[in-house]
Amino acid sequence: MTLQLLPELEGSVRAAANEDGVSPDIFVARVLQQHLHRRSISVTESEAELLTQINLGLTAQEWRRLYQLRDGLENETLQADDQAELLRLTDRLESVNARRMAALIKLAVLRRTTLDALLEKFGLRPSANV
Repeated sequence: MTLQLLPELEGSVRAAANEDGVSPDIFVARVLQQHLHRRSISVTESEAELLTQINLGLTAQEWRRLYQLRDGLENETLQADDQAELLRLTDRLESVNARRMAALIKLAVLRRTTLDALLEKFGLRPSANV
């Protein structure tokens, strides 16, 4: 492929390539590759909002406490107030996951793909221990 550049742009390309210590051909190829990569991962505002919703979940502290409470339930050492906290955290987890699934479905529709394909793309799999 041969590119015809305006003289001032060609001068700028040559100067930038020289600063990077590469030939103008390599410099242009790198710049184009970076541009195309950024373009391929760009998302719309709607997609960004949905991705934010998908990434929202329990905090690390809530997860630790949930696992502690589940261990207590399994070991039959859970107190009455712990049972109430376990129910509250379980309800919160279900609510968060329902919102995340709704956002995933909307994103799949927006991207004109299936939910399964989107889950595959993101590497999301149901957990056996949740």
